[in-house]
Amino acid sequence: MAGAHVTVIDPAPERLARVADEAARLAVTVDPVLANWPQVAVAHHDVVVSVGTLRQHRDLPAALRAMVLHADRLVLCADDPGMPAPHEEVMAALTGEPLLRRPPRHLLIAGVLAELGLTADVRIVTGVHTVTAPHRAELARRLAGGPLPQRTGERLLDLLAPMLSRTSTEGWRYRCPRRTGLVVCPV
Repeated sequence: MAGAHVTVIDPAPERLARVADEAARLAVTVDPVLANWPQVAVAHHDVVVSVGTLRQHRDLPAALRAMVLHADRLVLCADDPGMPAPHEEVMAALTGEPLLRRPPRHLLIAGVLAELGLTADVRIVTGVHTVTAPHRAELARRLAGGPLPQRTGERLLDLLAPMLSRTSTEGWRYRCPRRTGLVVCPV
């Protein structure tokens, strides 16, 4: 991967900054472009990749069409498969709130590519999601996405105990499977 040249197109400056930091660590040259598909003019690339940037796109067919036109070999999209994480399921059970199931965006992307006359390989890959915090109350708050009553936070962590560990440097760490919908489309 070292020596590769990558153009990153994203409408969010903070994501561009994170990508640039990671690229520097890997010795990869990155041209960050603050824009959105299809409103961007960039050179052709062997591979065009989208990792979650199509999630809020208003015109998915136009964005994918532009990505396909800029790819010489492959379009790769990674997006939300609509599967909740264990801590989201536990939080819904504890609070009595409905579990919000997101639509499987990767299937929508594959469907739009099919409408464009392209056949994509669609799969779900599993990685690891990690959340760290200096103490248990903060870990519960981070997992819940906001403040929690102390008893609810403790119950949340008790139910997630098999996925928790104490570390000497970070305090507490939660690790769970993270599923990602992957769409690989030769062009």
